[in-house]
Amino acid sequence: MYDNVHRIVDIDFQRHHRNREYDLKFAHELVDRYIASGNKLYLTENVLIRYEPLCEGVVKFHCMNAGSGEDITNAVNGLLKSLIGQFDRAVTYYDNPRINEIVKFSALPAAVNKIDAGVDKTYEMWFDLRGK
Repeated sequence: MYDNVHRIVDIDFQRHHRNREYDLKFAHELVDRYIASGNKLYLTENVLIRYEPLCEGVVKFHCMNAGSGEDITNAVNGLLKSLIGQFDRAVTYYDNPRINEIVKFSALPAAVNKIDAGVDKTYEMWFDLRGK
């Protein structure tokens, strides 16, 4: 499992995090600690999603993508479908405006807000896991 996780982290880091205050080694250590601590992951061939409860009824998630837009869209839809009945809503925060396209292909009602709340929080995307 760690080999595929590290491959995803490597590719995502090169695409989106190269100019950050941390390096790839730190990114690997962080994800390794996250997994070792028993935290929740949703893993596909090319996408790693970590998720955790944010507050009552809401789950927050973050994606690392080593594949295509279709890969991340399918992974997000898979994760969210698996969380139906456990949470009412889901949220993710990101900077890349291309991610906004996921809304068009979401299996569940979704909305995007531009929030400009700092690094990794230019946008927030909410999903209604109740399907309404």
